Amino acid sequence: MDASIEAFEQHKLIRHENLLWLIVAQGVAIVPLLFHLPPWMWLVWLGAMVWRLRIYNGKLAFPATLTKFMLGAACVGGLMVSYRGQVGVEPMIGFLVCAFILKLLELRTHKDGLLLLFIGFIAVGAQFLFTQTFFMAFYAWTSCVALVTAWQTIYLTRRLGLAHKLKSGFFMLLHALPLMVVMFVIMPRLGPLWHVPLPQGTGQTGFSDSLSPGDLGQLVKSQGTAFRVNFNAGRAPSPNEMYWRGLVLDEFDGRTWRLSAQWDMTLKNDPRFVPKLTGANDLIDYTVQLEPHQYPWLFALAEPIKVTSIKATRQNIHITQQGLLTAHRPVASRIQYTVLSASADDLSGSALSAAEQAQLLRLPAGTNPQAQALGQSWREQYQAPQAIIATALTWYNQDFHYTLEPPVLGKHSVDEFLLTTKRGFCEHFASSFAVLMRAAGIPARVVVGYQGGTYNALEDYWRVSQSDAHAWVEVWLANRWQRVDPTSAVAPQRIEQGIGSALGEQDRALVGAGHYQAPQWLGAWRERMDAAGYVWNRWVLNYDTGKQSELFARWFGGTEPWRIGAVFIGLIAGMLGGYTLWVIRPHRSRKTPLQKAIEQFDKTCLKLGYVRYREESLALFAHRLAEQKKEYETACHDIARISEHVLYRQDHTDEAALMTALKQFPKPVHRP
Repeated sequence: MDASIEAFEQHKLIRHENLLWLIVAQGVAIVPLLFHLPPWMWLVWLGAMVWRLRIYNGKLAFPATLTKFMLGAACVGGLMVSYRGQVGVEPMIGFLVCAFILKLLELRTHKDGLLLLFIGFIAVGAQFLFTQTFFMAFYAWTSCVALVTAWQTIYLTRRLGLAHKLKSGFFMLLHALPLMVVMFVIMPRLGPLWHVPLPQGTGQTGFSDSLSPGDLGQLVKSQGTAFRVNFNAGRAPSPNEMYWRGLVLDEFDGRTWRLSAQWDMTLKNDPRFVPKLTGANDLIDYTVQLEPHQYPWLFALAEPIKVTSIKATRQNIHITQQGLLTAHRPVASRIQYTVLSASADDLSGSALSAAEQAQLLRLPAGTNPQAQALGQSWREQYQAPQAIIATALTWYNQDFHYTLEPPVLGKHSVDEFLLTTKRGFCEHFASSFAVLMRAAGIPARVVVGYQGGTYNALEDYWRVSQSDAHAWVEVWLANRWQRVDPTSAVAPQRIEQGIGSALGEQDRALVGAGHYQAPQWLGAWRERMDAAGYVWNRWVLNYDTGKQSELFARWFGGTEPWRIGAVFIGLIAGMLGGYTLWVIRPHRSRKTPLQKAIEQFDKTCLKLGYVRYREESLALFAHRLAEQKKEYETACHDIARISEHVLYRQDHTDEAALMTALKQFPKPVHRP
């Protein structure tokens, strides 16, 4: 009795091959999380793996209860130190991962393995707290395949090939895919219950609320996506007119432009912001998918007159007095919003107040004296502001050069740039031009955002990347703000064709457009992957209550609960019926090559006058036939011997030999 119990307990222990699968599945599930957690957790995971493998090899013992308690306490203490005692989603994920890792050290039986795998599925769900991209969804699917495969492997008592195991796990998960789709479409849409805010300043994209020489030059070296735009009515402006306004900087300290703190950031009832439109064609309707950049400002064409936030993003968006878009909290996750804009020429306003004029003409005393003197001389020389602007642009066109690697500027940065180096990037031109305009008595401000974009014909949208970051100037003329881009006077190809065409070979290498040109197939593949991500963001991540209601009304005729319930029951019944047909019918109609060979052998024996009984195994029938027909003795013994290895000992290495013997019967199989 005791021996039977001991044998049963041994049967439940984790075998070596199963242990390796559990470790691999755990690694696949937690690797994306470890990149967002304190670095020391990589060492904890590596140490736990080594310790568990040495336990299996008999080099170490399972840790005692006190040891496990001390390890857990050390991990909790490490998390408290790393996050400085803060309580939030990210520390909780760290605690989950620590528990997940330490569970390896007490992994003994199938029950422990199941618990480890169940935690693994929770870890896969936690991956989406950091990012919800199409590629992360694919990786999560891969993680689930690894976990399901490890789940099946726990109960295997014989060796199977790697491909066979992965195929089995993949198809098992594939069976659940239709149910996943139905639940996603039918179940009520709930907004995100939480999000993980990244530390300020560690945003994936974007720029801060100040602009100094060299800031945008560093940003454009990134090929990351800033946002994607779909023009809903199919009417898109030309790329040289795509100026995506993000921030207006109107305060200058001699070197850096900043956002003035005195202006109200919400739109008030002001006649300047009531558009005077000439017709429906003056409106531009577009939808923006904005990547997280950890700041509250958004991007739009001038001038936005209406903005609508997708409900799933739970962001309140306002239009400011400067014609900008701002959210009520920093953009820590991807959001989508729809904007209705009118071109700047279609908007008019009233005169600036005295306080506004003073702010927009202010230059700090004692800074950039030569630039201020030059602007004042233009004011005395020319009566019309347009003449001053034209003079400045002509000077830029003749004497200045566009580069990503300008010389370092000192205290009087504008003076040094205008009169000495004359080499710079868009922020150098915008900053210096705004200083000249203010010195000449023309109210001016610097605008930062993006210019242009790359069209993706696969899904009919524009991708604006970090390399499209740009700065320009707005001047107050004829009771309205007018855009002036001094960069277009220095490097017009930057505005018309993008940054790559405006840079020299050395600078182009900094933004990935140097000597190496990617093959055409690689460029097409990137375009398709970006289009797939765009579709994923638009139709999956932004599938909110509004879109669900529209879907129900269009497909099912309404959104009444009884109608949705009937559709849900019908779909589930249809899936169960489909599963039944898919699972049952193949077993009746499809036969393996070995089964077909056995049927052929039975038919051959029937022609010889011998019938195999239903309860008679292949080996017993072969022995009986060998006794009755001595001329078939050798062939029958071959079949009996090989079939015992294949059918009863599960040794599939001789399966091909068995099929050959059955097909060639009554000829014997000659084996070396």
